[in-house]
Amino acid sequence: MHVRCAGQTEVATFPFKLRGASGLNSIALMASDEDKQRQYEDARVEWAEDGSYLLLSARSGKGYVKLLADGNYVFRHYIQDRGVMSLGHCN
Repeated sequence: MHVRCAGQTEVATFPFKLRGASGLNSIALMASDEDKQRQYEDARVEWAEDGSYLLLSARSGKGYVKLLADGNYVFRHYIQDRGVMSLGHCN
């Protein structure tokens, strides 16, 4: 639950890709930065029962990607203990 949002920030998010494995019912976050990539290795994947989204949670428990069925996403990560959220659409 968000208590408040601070609005736009100059803290940048990082680019990422999502990779699915056909037939394995799995998905992985791929980042070009090695430290960020390690955070999402063996990430927990939760699929909504109704198929409306999947939630990919960082191994550290800090951060997630929520991918909606319509291709939109919410990406929450932490930089120096500051939470940053980006919203977007997957291509």
